[in-house]
Amino acid sequence: MSTSERNIFNPEMETIDSDGLRALHEERLLRQVKYVYDNSALYHEKFEQTDVHPDKIKTLDDIVKLPFTEKHELREAQQSSPPVGRHRACSEEDLSRVYSSSGTTGVPTYIGLTQHDIHNVHAEAIARVCWMGGVRPQSKVVNIPTAPFIADTFREGIERTGATNIPVGFNVDRCIAAYQYQGADALHATVSFWSYFLGELEKKGIDPKSLGLRTIIGGAEGGAKLVRKRIEESFGATAIEGMGMGEMSCVIWGECVEDRGNGMHYIAQGNVHVELIDPVTLESKTIREGAEGELVYSALHSQAMPLLRYRSRDNVRILTTDKCVCGRTGFRIEVLGRTDDMLTILGVNVYPLAIRDVVSTMKPAVSGAIEIQLEKPGPVVEPPLKLKVEVGKNPGDKDALKKKLEAAIREKLIFRANVELVDELPQYQYKTQLIKKLYE
Repeated sequence: MSTSERNIFNPEMETIDSDGLRALHEERLLRQVKYVYDNSALYHEKFEQTDVHPDKIKTLDDIVKLPFTEKHELREAQQSSPPVGRHRACSEEDLSRVYSSSGTTGVPTYIGLTQHDIHNVHAEAIARVCWMGGVRPQSKVVNIPTAPFIADTFREGIERTGATNIPVGFNVDRCIAAYQYQGADALHATVSFWSYFLGELEKKGIDPKSLGLRTIIGGAEGGAKLVRKRIEESFGATAIEGMGMGEMSCVIWGECVEDRGNGMHYIAQGNVHVELIDPVTLESKTIREGAEGELVYSALHSQAMPLLRYRSRDNVRILTTDKCVCGRTGFRIEVLGRTDDMLTILGVNVYPLAIRDVVSTMKPAVSGAIEIQLEKPGPVVEPPLKLKVEVGKNPGDKDALKKKLEAAIREKLIFRANVELVDELPQYQYKTQLIKKLYE
């Protein structure tokens, strides 16, 4: 079978059984623990403070003995030991690339990579998810990175599949030109850009199907399930989404074309070990169908800045651990929301994504776009929650629609909302902002 006919980019990893995965991750974890203890000032100190030494980590189950790593620790480590921080585990000479987070919560977090990290961790994962979405060596991919500051890494992942990478930046005209004059047939962008791009084509009077776009891959924010049907029908394409984090691997999760819409596969086998914990008690939870909790990641194959038991703040539900029709064995998840964005209303925990999901059940009277209005810092919010909802093309009686939305939110999410219907909310090329802070 030729490379292009293969259904899975890395069958050895993506179809590995549970026993094989455990053995591989155990071997790599033990090696990684010793590596960071010997080479990372931050982890050497953390291990000493918690009386955890490499010789106490003998099996994969012993991972729970290791302390968690938090985002604030990385910022502090960076500030006390620039340029990239005390958690660096390689020499500065071995750093090949340094990129940063978007810095939306303060000072950007800088992330260093060696050549090994670039090619064997990040680019490998990107290639796996692109292949899941239908990218093949003959594909021409318009690449609008889901995070602008890691554009080169996404380029290398796309090129690793053998496909042609066409970078255009956040420029719609160049994007259109790539399809019209270069024969591009795939797109990699944020999920928000899917709808933004479609809207711009409609304004310009261009039939989306005329572009020849057949493969769409997105990520960075969730929400594909809300727009997938419209996007796929408009372009005549298939659309999948993925998810990861720059500190660990650009992609850790991804949908397959064969069963898209039914959760994202774990596809970082060999590079990232995944745990599920209770975000309140921090106790480990068994990964099984129906389990909910926060994802915790440990780097297994990284050199520059490997993190152990890094709290992602992503709360998810395990949908299934069964082998998929696509042949992949990685379990599948759906994202419930981020603890960073979680609001508490009269003791009820509320995720913005959940609110958007409820509102979207009222389509086509509404577009599905929402904006939560926060007058004071969260997470505690006094009811009713102020919520702007964008109406659809035919909203009907707006007073009745407002009452219907408020009742649905009260019934399904158990809190009161004050809905304001608006004709238009801001459109985003990058990530859609679901919360607007009025107090800033």
